[in-house]
Amino acid sequence: MSNQYKQVDDLISHIEQDPKYAHLREQAKHPPTTDKPKNFWQRVFNTLKELVIADPKAFHGTAVVSEDLAKQATQTAGTVTVSSLLNCLTNYPLLFYAFKDMGGSPAWVLTSLCNILILKFTNDSTTAVSSRTKYNKTWQLWAIAASLSINILQSIASLVGTELMINEPGLSQIKAAESIQKQIQQVETLKQLDSPQYQQTRQRCQEGEQQLNQLDRTNPRWDSFYVQLYGPWGDRNTDWNQVPSEQLPICRRVVRLETEAYQNYETAKKNMEQLLVIRLQMGNDLAFLKQEMPLLYQQHFTPAGEIASGIEATRMAILSCTNKLLSGDIAGMGFPLFMLLLSVITSGYACAMTIALAFREDTAKSFSDTVQHQRNFWLEARRRELTAQAETVADIRPHSDSDSHLN
Repeated sequence: MSNQYKQVDDLISHIEQDPKYAHLREQAKHPPTTDKPKNFWQRVFNTLKELVIADPKAFHGTAVVSEDLAKQATQTAGTVTVSSLLNCLTNYPLLFYAFKDMGGSPAWVLTSLCNILILKFTNDSTTAVSSRTKYNKTWQLWAIAASLSINILQSIASLVGTELMINEPGLSQIKAAESIQKQIQQVETLKQLDSPQYQQTRQRCQEGEQQLNQLDRTNPRWDSFYVQLYGPWGDRNTDWNQVPSEQLPICRRVVRLETEAYQNYETAKKNMEQLLVIRLQMGNDLAFLKQEMPLLYQQHFTPAGEIASGIEATRMAILSCTNKLLSGDIAGMGFPLFMLLLSVITSGYACAMTIALAFREDTAKSFSDTVQHQRNFWLEARRRELTAQAETVADIRPHSDSDSHLN
């Protein structure tokens, strides 16, 4: 009898003292509960928490988990969570501006939804890297590729997102300068006579001159062709500027169209030069556009001076970052460059930690079916022994109590 009690006590003492069974002791102290929170907001909070925060237990299996593996998994999960939330913060402006044209409320809702889904995908693809067994090696490689790709994409997006977040006035100036430059280019296009009316008239004139040159001067048709192209021979010294355009002979109409186009170009160019002098004096393209070109300003900007289109603002942010990087303006990048490097470091470190943890031998053992079966078999054997010993003790105790009573 004393030997049976000693075996039970030894087994319990061994479980209480052996570090390998620390997780069993924790489970005994804090048994899992299946009760769901009754409060609606508490359920929402728990759901968002599961979506946003990486679960340390997802980085290892349950077959056998050492204290060191559990600790490393917790640290890795924390790094992944911090990296994902940092990327979420810097990507938020980029996503918001993508939906900005839909209105304020829909933009906030869709941006938040997209960020939550990206966070969920990032955490799931990262934790999937650790799920390594002999049956899913290809699946694990795809998980590694997905984790690296989404982190690289978010790191690049953090540069543009931060630029959108802190440099909105600068982006408005870039857009204003671009709009002014387009107006200058449009003035220059006035020199290019490419209107359908001019092209058709010029073609008729050229074809008529070819036919006229092919005819002999004595040909009766020569005079009629000449009149169609240049007017009567007797009117060759007439001031055609006083004749309406629709009454002009074909080739003289070409000259009229060329002259009018040149005059329009000269007038527009003169006006533009005067405006550019004012622009230089003001030294602020956005203010110049609002004062001197109000229709163009209203087309591209809000009354507060913000770029009206979210897509256009994003394009300006990409253009701004690209120009600064290509010109080597590192100081001009400032905070966006800092956030980019911070995202690259945290994302790279999180991916490296996850991959290193996944290829540890004890991580592989924690997912091993063989180890899990051996553990379950051993625990079942111990359970049966304890049950048998408890039943034996229960049978012996009544007899012991009755004997002592009789004595």
